[in-house]
Order: sequence, then C-alpha cells, then structure tokens
Amino acid sequence: MRLFYFIEFLAFYIKEVILSNLKVAHDVLTPTHLMRPGFIEVSIDELTDRQIFVLANLITMTPGTLSLNIDDSESRLLIHNMYSIDPIQDGKDLEENYVRRIKNVF
Repeated sequence: MRLFYFIEFLAFYIKEVILSNLKVAHDVLTPTHLMRPGFIEVSIDELTDRQIFVLANLITMTPGTLSLNIDDSESRLLIHNMYSIDPIQDGKDLEENYVRRIKNVF
C-alpha cells in the first residue's frame, strides 16, 4: 500500500512543481505582475521530525514558496508564498494536499 501512496505523492509533487514553474515563469516574462506575497502557517502537530523535514524541504523546492520557520511551541510551519490570495485557505490546502500525503508515505 505504501508503494501506491508513494507513486501518488510523486505524481502530485511533479504536477505541483510544473504548475508552479509555469506560474512563476509567466509572471516573470509578462509586464504585469500577479504576485501577492504573503505568509502561510501550516499545522505540523501530527508529524514526526522526519516528516516535518520532508515537508519543509519539498515546499522550499516548489517555485514560489519558501519554508521560513518551525515554531515548536505552537507546532506550526511558517511559509512565504508569492501568490497568497487567502493565507488561511492556502494553509488548509497545504495541510490537505501535502501533509496528508507525507504522513502516508514517510
């Protein structure tokens, strides 16, 4: 079962990297900027240290996002996002998409 989750996660992450690359490239190459920088908080209270390590690094490797800080006292990961329309919803989306998949694989 873990192999299935790994393949699903790999396909999801490759798609995310490609879409992020296209979004950033479009924004750089066009005269108008769609950037709306902001900070996102993601709950990491259910993750092990290894899972947090993987999450923070995968988010940083995705264009347009950067993991900034891990707050151990509140179990939150602070992320800078170039395209943050609704930081609360963006955080929930990251928790649903990344955290769930990372818990299944790692």
